[in-house]
Formats: sequence, C-alpha cells, structure tokens
Amino acid sequence: MIPHYRPAFGQEEIDAVSAVIRSGYIALGEKVRFLEQILTEKIDRRYACAVSSGTAALILALKALQVGSGAEVIIPSYTCAALWHAVTAVGATAIFADIETETFNLEPQSVKSKITPRTKAIIFPHMFGQPGYIKDIIAYGIPVIEDIAQAYGATLDQLPAGHFGIISVISFYATKVIGAGEGGAVLTDSAQLFETLRDQREYDEKDDLSLRQNAKMTDLCAAIAIEQIRKFSSFFARRAELIQHYKKISGIEFQLPLTNSPLKSNNYRCIAIHPQKSAAECISLAETAGARFRHPVYRPLHIYTQSERLPLTEKAWAKQFSIPLFPAMTDAEGDRVVKILERISEK
Repeated sequence: MIPHYRPAFGQEEIDAVSAVIRSGYIALGEKVRFLEQILTEKIDRRYACAVSSGTAALILALKALQVGSGAEVIIPSYTCAALWHAVTAVGATAIFADIETETFNLEPQSVKSKITPRTKAIIFPHMFGQPGYIKDIIAYGIPVIEDIAQAYGATLDQLPAGHFGIISVISFYATKVIGAGEGGAVLTDSAQLFETLRDQREYDEKDDLSLRQNAKMTDLCAAIAIEQIRKFSSFFARRAELIQHYKKISGIEFQLPLTNSPLKSNNYRCIAIHPQKSAAECISLAETAGARFRHPVYRPLHIYTQSERLPLTEKAWAKQFSIPLFPAMTDAEGDRVVKILERISEK
C-alpha cells in the first residue's frame, strides 16, 4: 500500500539526533535556539519561540493576544481540528467561516460577515501549502494569527508565508512540510508579544505563580527540524516533479497547487477532483488499487456541531481528494499512482 505520506528522514537526521544524545543536553538548549534563529531568517520575522507542538503554538499565540472567556475567534471549518481545540482551550468560542474556491482558504467576505464586537482574533491557515488572501482579512483590523503548519516555504507577492499576521505559528508534526515528529514555533515582530510567549512557554523558576504552560521544545526535535529545513529545496523540487507526472492524466481536474499565481505554493499537497465522481468514490477506488488517497481534511469542523451550512466548504469536501505526494516517494510508487489516477479518470 502506498501511504498518503511518508517522512523523508536520512542519515543527516540520524546523525543530528545522535549528536544531541551524546551531548547529554536534550531539553531546551542550543539546538532550539539555533532553530529559532533559522526561522526568523527564513520567515522574515524578528522573533521566534520554539514550542512543543503546533497546537501549543496556537494556544500560546491566543493567550499572548489576551483571547479568553467570552471572546470569539474566526477560523475556517475546512481545516485541522487543532484550531478548534486551541480556541476552546483558552475559553473562547470558535466561529466558522467559509472558504473561497481559488485557493480554498478563508473567504474574506465570509470572514467579514462573522465579525462581531466579541471577535478578538482570526486564525488564517494557508491550507495544503497554498497561500490565500490573508492581506484582505488583515485589513479588517482584527488581530490575525497566520498558521503556516502546511505552508512553510510558500510565498505571497514574493514574501514568505508567515510574514503577515501579527503572530504566525508553525507545526513540525511528522506529516508537515518540516517534519520533526512533534514541535512547533510562534513568530512575531513584537518584542512585547515575544516576551509574553517566552514567559508562558515554561513555568519553572518564575517570580510569581501565574498560570503558565509546559510547552518547551526539546533539542531532539529541533535537531531534526533543522535538517529538514536544510532539505526543503530538494523536497520542493521532488514534489514539483511528481505533480507534473500526475498532471499527465486527463479526466482529472487538478485544483491545487495553483499555477501562474502570485500566491506561490510550496507543493505540499496535490488536490484534485473527478467531474462526475465523489471524493469518497475516488478514495475507495484508490484504496482497492493499493494507494491511500485522502480527503484533504478529515471532516469540516462545522459538521460536528451541526450549527450552520457552509456551502463552499461542503462542496469542496464532497469532491476533493488528496493524492500521495511526499519527497521519499520512489519513481515506481509515482508510476503506480499515475496508473491509479488513470483508472479513476475513467467515466
């Protein structure tokens, strides 16, 4: 079975982890500080605070913005459940907005219609490695947390994704663009927010007993993330090669990544539809043929609550499927996926 994703670890990651273990210092240390420095340079931010996970990054970002009980936070429904969990963890209420059908990210007018006096933040994830119209949403004057868990290395108007929100967050979970097993980071240009984030990241040896987190990153995860960042260019190129291989198939509409757009994808996901078949049917056909195609998100979040209809989100989920696409994929596996796409493309 060809998996939907497989991490691309090599001898470099093994050597980096071994060096950390031999050093005798595996907690928050030199490797974490070096990773933070790299992230500020790559994402064009002044400060970076490495943490234990992408969800921890979201929670700390919300707390730094003083989002808590009684507040509302606008998020897409077509996203990872981590956003809902983070908003709920700080006592706020998640408000779901619909997506647009070019990049399949938050639709600015849908977001605008959801803003109330209780709206204290908007979380904007650039889904599937494809940047969206975040600048239109920042113009509303609500603090925006920019989530680049899937979009490290993508660009908007030649500036890196993660550069635009008042705070940006990234995840280093195993299946992300930069996969370190676990870990994440929060980035900002605000010295005040950065000091708050660093203070909230750990609770030991403090001068007061205010509630804080145990959200530190280990040097083990940081060492892996550093090596993955060094390999990003080769990861990008391999994904681009596979995408072009897949696009030889007629009868399949490849919706993402966009081409000929100032919103440049990092090639993290290849999202497609069949004009006549549902996503569920295409996924089932692929599974039978020996490859794991998936819905781009497990389930839209508003479906759990049954609170409203988001028609564009629901249409995308019903039709879109994500094709296996990872740097460690062999040529033979890529050829097998093409044959499966040929079978799915049949009317």
